[in-house]
Amino acid sequence: MVDRQHPDRCLEVARELRAAAEETRRTIQASRDLVRRSREQTAAGPASRECDGDAPSNQLVTSLIEAYEAAEIDADERTRQLLGQVLHHVGRRVAAAMGPRAAGIAVH
Repeated sequence: MVDRQHPDRCLEVARELRAAAEETRRTIQASRDLVRRSREQTAAGPASRECDGDAPSNQLVTSLIEAYEAAEIDADERTRQLLGQVLHHVGRRVAAAMGPRAAGIAVH
């Protein structure tokens, strides 16, 4: 009986190792896919990731500008920097939606 248990246990361990190897293979493939997509997004540039083509509302833009100005008046540097980054992002959305001609910018 002892001799029979040893091969059964070896077979069970082999199955567990095979399952672990397959799970590892799937994890590595998923990681490679993430790296590939990240490189593709980086190569495409920040405008393609940040801009969805829809212009933000005038109310949003006006509110952000007012908040930025209020942060400057209060001398709140961290908030001003954060709002500056948000305004930059929103400005990219506006530019993507309008284009230079609609914004009155001459492009040669």
